[in-house]
Amino acid sequence: MKRRSRSSSPGRAVPERALRVTARAIGARGDSICPDPETGGSVFVPGLLPEETADIVARGERGRIRERLTTSHERIEPFCSVAEKCGGCSLQHWQGDAYRAWKRDLIADALEREGLTPELLPLVEAGGAGRRRVALHARKMGTRLLLGFTERAGQAIADTNDCPIAEARIRKSFPALRELAMAVLTPKFDTATISVTATDPGLDVHVARKGAVTLDDRLTGGELLAREGWARLTIGSELIAEGTPPVVRFGSAKVAPPPSGFLQATDAGEAALASIVMDALKTALKTAPKEARGVIDLYAGSGAFALRMASLAPVRAVEGEAAPLAALDHAARHTPGLKPVSVLQRDLALEPLSIRELTGAAMAVVDPPRAGAKEQMELLAGSGVPVIVSISCNPATFARDAAILVRAGYRMGPVTPVDQFVHTAHVECAAVFTKGA
Repeated sequence: MKRRSRSSSPGRAVPERALRVTARAIGARGDSICPDPETGGSVFVPGLLPEETADIVARGERGRIRERLTTSHERIEPFCSVAEKCGGCSLQHWQGDAYRAWKRDLIADALEREGLTPELLPLVEAGGAGRRRVALHARKMGTRLLLGFTERAGQAIADTNDCPIAEARIRKSFPALRELAMAVLTPKFDTATISVTATDPGLDVHVARKGAVTLDDRLTGGELLAREGWARLTIGSELIAEGTPPVVRFGSAKVAPPPSGFLQATDAGEAALASIVMDALKTALKTAPKEARGVIDLYAGSGAFALRMASLAPVRAVEGEAAPLAALDHAARHTPGLKPVSVLQRDLALEPLSIRELTGAAMAVVDPPRAGAKEQMELLAGSGVPVIVSISCNPATFARDAAILVRAGYRMGPVTPVDQFVHTAHVECAAVFTKGA
């Protein structure tokens, strides 16, 4: 057997380097881009603003600040006590106008790379009343508990008793969530993810951790739910306790999403995106041929768009996961005044809707995961659906998918940037595409 040399052994640690760098820009992930004086390439450093100089410790292309030597006039004081460590918010230290211009430019740059030059509307500030869903990481080490978000570029937990960007009920729940974590985790470096969603009647709390649910878990969980007024508590797949069932409103429909199920990050963000969808639908129905067969909602989730659209037209909702689709279906069947809603469980990344299945719809809405919907967009482009609304949380895949439609003869309307992930590098974008207009 050939002996592997030490230099090529897998898992060998990359040596650290001490560098002095000056940031030239903020990259698409929210880290500063700094020229690397040793390699001639770039090193990515969280926490620096353009033109700031710092002594850093670099490992490969990643760096961390050892000492910041200059201060940009765009730097402001973060309002969160763990902002410099927490990976949840990466840009609280950046002055608002500069931050908003950069976030809008993320979309402009992505579109330009695809050769697209649509009108780019002003950034919609959609932080609203705060994030209505958070995923906290918990780690118990003996009698010590860490609860918070993972630190930037690492697995350590930024321990905190508050999250200022979260909805008020979530912020108030931190002490009780600590109690819950202490009770359901064992002392031997046990970990869990606690997902908290603010629903109309109260918080929906879900604990993902290893191990079977015990009687003590149920007793403690039930006591906390009753005391705190939570709507529901689940551990793994087991319902521990429920008060008033957790529901959110999508138009006139009341939906009970599954535990830790996907929702738009803020009410304001959802409202902004839904407004674009509904305005497009009203226009599409005015011009659609009489034989048009309603609208199609692809990657429908629990129905944030489908159930609103059903107030005006029949909807076919397509979603890959069974639980949110069941919640959508239940809400549709129990909401008076809606047009017919049919549901189809399909993993659209593996089996997109065919041209035959798409043809005849008056409009389609596409809101895929960050990877986008390349194969589905190619089929939509060939289907002739007269109006397509594309929504994405990833400017790069949004632009790639938009280019597919434009090359097929669709006209791209103005692009709306929606900032519901405030102080982060994430931004939503939406546009309406029309065929033959």
